[in-house]
Amino acid sequence: MVLSAVFKEVLLLSLMGSILALGILLIKAIFGQKLSARLHYYIWFMLVLRLILPIGIQSHISLLNFIPNEQKKTDINFIAEQYVPNIISNSDIKTGNTASKEDSKALAEPSIKGTIFNYDTAVVLWIIGVSSALLFILCVNILMMAKLKKCSRCEREDLIDILEAEKSRLKVNSKVKIIYNNFSKSPAVYGVIRPKILIPEELMDKLTPEELRFILSHELTHIRNKDLAVNTLLMFVKAIYWFNPLIWYSLNQIKQDCELACDAAVLNTLKTEEVKKYGQTMINMLRLFSEKKGITGALGFASKYNKKRIIMITRFKKSSAICAVLAVFLTIMVGCSSTIKSVSTGVIPNNNSGTNSSNINSTPLVDKTSQDHATKSNATQDDTSQASKSNNNSIASSSHESIQRKLLASIMQLAKQGKIINSEFPVKTTVLDEAEKKLGNPNKVDWVPSAKGNYAVFSKYNVVFGFNKGDQIFEARSFDKELNDLSLSKVKKTYGNPAYNVKNNGEEIIGYVVSSEYKILLVFPQPSNNSQDPVMDHYSVLYPRGTVNTMAGDPGRQW
Repeated sequence: MVLSAVFKEVLLLSLMGSILALGILLIKAIFGQKLSARLHYYIWFMLVLRLILPIGIQSHISLLNFIPNEQKKTDINFIAEQYVPNIISNSDIKTGNTASKEDSKALAEPSIKGTIFNYDTAVVLWIIGVSSALLFILCVNILMMAKLKKCSRCEREDLIDILEAEKSRLKVNSKVKIIYNNFSKSPAVYGVIRPKILIPEELMDKLTPEELRFILSHELTHIRNKDLAVNTLLMFVKAIYWFNPLIWYSLNQIKQDCELACDAAVLNTLKTEEVKKYGQTMINMLRLFSEKKGITGALGFASKYNKKRIIMITRFKKSSAICAVLAVFLTIMVGCSSTIKSVSTGVIPNNNSGTNSSNINSTPLVDKTSQDHATKSNATQDDTSQASKSNNNSIASSSHESIQRKLLASIMQLAKQGKIINSEFPVKTTVLDEAEKKLGNPNKVDWVPSAKGNYAVFSKYNVVFGFNKGDQIFEARSFDKELNDLSLSKVKKTYGNPAYNVKNNGEEIIGYVVSSEYKILLVFPQPSNNSQDPVMDHYSVLYPRGTVNTMAGDPGRQW
């Protein structure tokens, strides 16, 4: 159950990350050489953060704020909700993305859903892929460490003097060893905690002391910039998103740009006449080793991308400040557009949320949700201010009606999945521990005898969960403030005559059967002289079988 929830998160992050990756690639292509190599590297960190951070970041900053409302159907949250299974949040109501009656029936039909997408199989395949990738990384590094134990340490005083001088010049405080190796044809640095510079022994007699200084300077710069830690993180991210080729391509591009950024950092420390010699060293390395064998988890001086690096060296110059600022701004805007959820406010749940238990026979609900059609009024062409005011009131009333219909349709659609509008946790299949991991500890937990369970209140999120027997959630209650727009008459008109209707403790509670497993209860203040048509206080989705106690002979709640 936990792995299934994690996979849903990964799918959504993968989709958002793909959009951001395309945006970054486009920005890099547009600005090209106008940006420094270091900036080309650093803007990728927005993608890395997007792939490792959870979904629920909230902000008002988004590129979509500049797009008219009617064009926001390309919003990443809308796309994700349509294609990632069972991820439906309160943003459905905010953007008005409510499925039609036919879509709801399709979702409620298990056989159709299983034919289109076997979600359980996908979860298993993803776990197998991640496990295989992580096992490969582990095995390669174990073999690497075993090989290094057999390698000899460099004892040449002239090379050690060069190393210490470069460490002092670059202000590298780590203890670094030079190790001879025969399994890689290119110098490389390996080890996050105890870094080692690996140099093929055959290179010693083929390179000049100055060329060896450039190589050591490059590898020490990797160590100073913590590039090995970043490279390790990228390997784990690739393992998690093994199914997404665009993410793999982007992560490989990050490694390329890391080498370019390292070269640029080295060049910034060299004298003008040494820049050309640094490039010649790279060309000499290519001449010596036409075929290069890379090491997993290591960063090397020579690579198959040396042509791109040499071009960067020949054109080495500082980037335009204006282009840099513009590129960073666009990257942040694209990142925010693929990261944020709309900020929603709410009200604190009331404490008098107990629900009576009553054995009343019920009949299945007939879905009477109307289609979302805006009512167009034919106003007369009267120039008087009174006619204009009447027309504006008609339009406002029509818009309000449309919002109410969408909200009621969303409530019913989610109820068929065992969910409430502002919660991702379905009843029956969720335990309280899963909710606490995301929402934190509840404000309080009370035993409600009439409701046959414990009730945990999460005031910050306007939800209450009823649970028992192994902490299984059997009831979810929503106190979202948008419910205050729904009147008792509007609910009865949309859903039809309720199968359950009681008045108790100043409340009127009506209930409907939404499926063979779930029921929905909607709570209103009782009508009075001051309020003939009260608005909804809160509502809940109930899984009645979750309240059954066979050991005690308790048949559980019906409502």
